[in-house]
Amino acid sequence: MRLVSPAILAAILVAIGAGGGARAAAAGGTLLVYDSLSKPFSLEDEIEPVAILLSRFEPNLVRRTAKELQAEDIRNASHIVVVGAAGFPEFDPAVRKLLESTKTPLMAVGGAVALAKGAIPSTRPAPAAVADGTVRHLGTRWPARVDPLFPVEADAAGVLAAVVDGKRESVLCFREGNRFGFAALPSAPPLSMVFSDVLVDFYGAPEPPAASMVFVVDDFHPGCSSESIRRLSDYFSHLQIPFAVSTQMQRLPEGVEAMPEEEFLEALRYVELRGGRIFLKGGEGMASALKLQEAGLTPAGVADPAEIDPGGIQIGRVFYRRSPGSDLVPFPLHVPMPLEKGGWLWPSNVRGGLDGIHLKAVRSQVRRIVSFRGAVAGVVIPAWLPFQSMRDLVDAARAVEVPVSDPLKSVSTLSLSQP
Repeated sequence: MRLVSPAILAAILVAIGAGGGARAAAAGGTLLVYDSLSKPFSLEDEIEPVAILLSRFEPNLVRRTAKELQAEDIRNASHIVVVGAAGFPEFDPAVRKLLESTKTPLMAVGGAVALAKGAIPSTRPAPAAVADGTVRHLGTRWPARVDPLFPVEADAAGVLAAVVDGKRESVLCFREGNRFGFAALPSAPPLSMVFSDVLVDFYGAPEPPAASMVFVVDDFHPGCSSESIRRLSDYFSHLQIPFAVSTQMQRLPEGVEAMPEEEFLEALRYVELRGGRIFLKGGEGMASALKLQEAGLTPAGVADPAEIDPGGIQIGRVFYRRSPGSDLVPFPLHVPMPLEKGGWLWPSNVRGGLDGIHLKAVRSQVRRIVSFRGAVAGVVIPAWLPFQSMRDLVDAARAVEVPVSDPLKSVSTLSLSQP
């Protein structure tokens, strides 16, 4: 029997919500400055999505409002990101002058985009809105709604991304030396994915690895078919493709008959035998973790964790509050997120199979995601589907022809830390 070490089990119990508390963040080298959390006449948080995207490279941010910003903050920063959610931020004159002249790498976002050009013009055009346009970046185009889009001029050689609206093309992102401008708010795809990709250059990070896929068979529980999960495991093994299976034992759909516990555990042992990686679903608690351990199973990590463990391997999504007092909502990721203590969060971002078998949508989602540097398409396969439907989802994703990553073995090869 293979037993999970006490250290690994403790980390899993924290992430599934069975114990542990939040960890306080230490000060970091990136200064995040903003004028307001929201756009005019809106309560939606535009700053937290930027912070989530920055955490790919800098998990510990120093946050300041424009009114709080001091000259010392600017001098101490290794990188500066200034966001104008409601327009151009109002700075103290001395602080503004220092921002204009600083040699520190600077990213100006949204209404602050003019700051990327150094000297700020006294008048700036009003923001525009593109209701049905496309975003062009890395030779690829994505349909997009961009509102607001802050007009800015840039040399053609420095333009990294553009918004196309009919016959009109506007600058979305540009670079002038170590200053970058992003003329929109990156709160949703594809803008968030373009912004994250440009951060590779902003931080001077090593070239990311080739894009890949991760297959996640989601929510295998005693109400599912043990025969289907065995056949799918055989199929993955035949293709020599690594895969993950997230599992839980407590939350069964109403009216579903549960298989005997030994049959369920034997099916999971078969998954491991065929090369599958077992991930315990968040919220399961200590009893389920110990039961898997006693059955000789070795959980690799946690899926959909109740609390992110900075030292563990996890699969899932990052959640935040879109507006004050609202429920937590997922923020879509397209890359694995490095965590503070060496852990990783693999994205589960291709979810077409959850609302029916939309194979065309699955292929489209994978193609759009893997066009970015270092991207990972986390293909979610509902475990309650019949085998043939699960196989169809696998084949649809594989048709895009990108490598498949092992969520357990490939983590160490995906580092995007600064040189």
